[in-house]
Amino acid sequence: MSNAVRSKITIKQVAAASGVAPSTVSNALTGKGYVAPATRSRVVEAAASLGYRASSLARSLRLQQTWSVGLLLADVSNPFFPAVVRGIEDVLWGKEYNLVLCNTDYRKDKEAAYLRHLLDKRLDGLILASTASDSDDVLRLQAERVPFVMLNRRHVSAKTHYVGMDNEGGVGMAMEHLLALGHRRIAFIKGRADSSAAEERYQGYLKALRQAGIPFDEALVAYGDYTIESGHAAAVGLMGRPRLPTAIVSANDFMAFGAMALFKERGLRVPQEMSVIGFDDIFVSALPWIELTTVRPQSWQLGASAAELLLDLINGQAGNRPRETILPNELILRATTARARANG
Repeated sequence: MSNAVRSKITIKQVAAASGVAPSTVSNALTGKGYVAPATRSRVVEAAASLGYRASSLARSLRLQQTWSVGLLLADVSNPFFPAVVRGIEDVLWGKEYNLVLCNTDYRKDKEAAYLRHLLDKRLDGLILASTASDSDDVLRLQAERVPFVMLNRRHVSAKTHYVGMDNEGGVGMAMEHLLALGHRRIAFIKGRADSSAAEERYQGYLKALRQAGIPFDEALVAYGDYTIESGHAAAVGLMGRPRLPTAIVSANDFMAFGAMALFKERGLRVPQEMSVIGFDDIFVSALPWIELTTVRPQSWQLGASAAELLLDLINGQAGNRPRETILPNELILRATTARARANG
């Protein structure tokens, strides 16, 4: 049968060929409603024989659903995100949903443009992994009752459905490890100012200092934007202090790499003279020439949990109150931490 003929096959013709009503054909092919196994097999065989293909557009219009979900990522080149995206995609694929990925580069204008585009396409829901903490777009999505989940990003004022890692606790584990090694002058490289995750990690640093009875020293805090270059620049600033730190905790692995590059340039040995801990445990952190001690989140599970929560929202099963899932982290000990030097 030619493709031209196949494209004209209708659900009524499949119904006639299988001896059932068109509604039964629809239920048999979509899995909606009960159809006896023998009847379903007969319908599927008839549809395959005739070359029937259901129109996804017609199905979407009829059920007011597109079976597509949008994902906004801050930086698709960051090695932290692939496992997160895989977790999202695995769950969605299992439920026959498609994933539309948008990279925002941390730009509010690009994020807003993508959101308008995705809403125009009438996607069933959104996962936001790039939104700034003060984004007006989040408030608009709530006002328009769009199903969405924020992934490791919180809004400064809006209560939303949220899935994230224990950012504060993760840094707390890193600090506890360094304190046990005798470090007292511990510096911190903070992430982007508009990131709630970066702020939570910074709060973990401050909390650990308070619990250890160590006075806060603003000179030991440097600022970056999650890139290797910004970590290098932050380390330059820290090395310019009258008293050097003996250890550094970085809000992500990339900035830790940048700091370590600076230490190598300056002839400062890691970990003998400077201990370094990152956050994210991206795959390159375990390479033999890096071996970074770092905080490992449950990246795949973060994505999977966000997708599961969004599907509950889409299907009206999430309840009326915002749901929150916080996943624990693990401290991975490698070769970049050691006891504090005697004069530290």
